[in-house]
Amino acid sequence: MNQQQLERIASSTFKKLFGLRATFVQTEQTFYGCVVFLAAGKQKAVIKFSKEIGRLAKEIKGVERLTKILDCPVPAIYFYGRDEGYDYLVLEWLDGQSAHELPPEKKAIETFGEHYTDILLALHECSHEQGFELDEQSFSPTLIEAFEHWMFPVYRYLMSSASPFSSQLKGDFEKLWDSRQQVLAPINHGSSLVHDDCHIGNVLFDPKTYKVTALIDPCDVGFKHREFDVFHLYDVRPDLNLADRYMKKASLADGYQLRRWFLSLWDDAKHSRNIGWYDDAWISHKFKRYDQECA
Repeated sequence: MNQQQLERIASSTFKKLFGLRATFVQTEQTFYGCVVFLAAGKQKAVIKFSKEIGRLAKEIKGVERLTKILDCPVPAIYFYGRDEGYDYLVLEWLDGQSAHELPPEKKAIETFGEHYTDILLALHECSHEQGFELDEQSFSPTLIEAFEHWMFPVYRYLMSSASPFSSQLKGDFEKLWDSRQQVLAPINHGSSLVHDDCHIGNVLFDPKTYKVTALIDPCDVGFKHREFDVFHLYDVRPDLNLADRYMKKASLADGYQLRRWFLSLWDDAKHSRNIGWYDDAWISHKFKRYDQECA
């Protein structure tokens, strides 16, 4: 993505929407795209661009759903547009600091950890009587069937000649796919509404109180299983022990550690399909951890 081009689009959009020329422009490259922060006096906005086609449209729906449930903010959406071949969202600029910068102090870790896990538990208490969400209008009563619906296109991609996956990893994923029913059987029923990318890089906190001030990037919100959120708690700052804190408040079915690596591996495969990301060493390491849990 061309940063200068995106900043030009963002600045032009800011002026059109608010009648002001941005005096502050800061850009951050993200895993899935690019975010431009703009301000002019007290007027602030965030303009987000995505590498994945259709991702921003999903974020709009995710924001709408989380706004109705969470007791902490998610960014309001001001505008959804397209310019020079790029889709973009104009979002509310929420105050707070990225939680991956949480200081390594006991008070900060305890306060943030308690508040954030309580927020996730409240989200996960929301279930759907029809089960697991396939799309806006259809559900499956079982997770296994839903997982096959979500992940078969990913599996088909990574096994194709177009994917960057090595022969070794393709063989590993083939075995992983074949094990899906056995691995997911303990959690085959009981859906929860999940964020599905809830690592703390997508959380803002108040640097004075250490409490959560906002959840961001809700692109994959849906009725899945709570474990689709829990495994993400290891992704950034595992030293905070958020997953352990969560599991002290809500017990998970036997075999969780195996499913943790199983779900994480499919999440990596999904990222590859969505934006072409690939890291052989990273994925191979996860397979080693998965195999250790299988032993």
